[in-house]
Amino acid sequence: MSPRHVWVRFGSLASPGVLLDWRRTRSGRWEALVVYATGGGTVDVTVTSQWLPADHVRPADD
Repeated sequence: MSPRHVWVRFGSLASPGVLLDWRRTRSGRWEALVVYATGGGTVDVTVTSQWLPADHVRPADD
């Protein structure tokens, strides 16, 4: 799959990210491999890459 711009959501907060891959867990749930940024403005920017539950990821064009 091609990388895709997404929003990574943690409760009411959303961070810009890039979706890199999908996988299914042993329990049958989907996870997304994303790279996302948090911070900005007066807060240092942190970039994180991790597998997250699929319900934390939304397409940027939604």
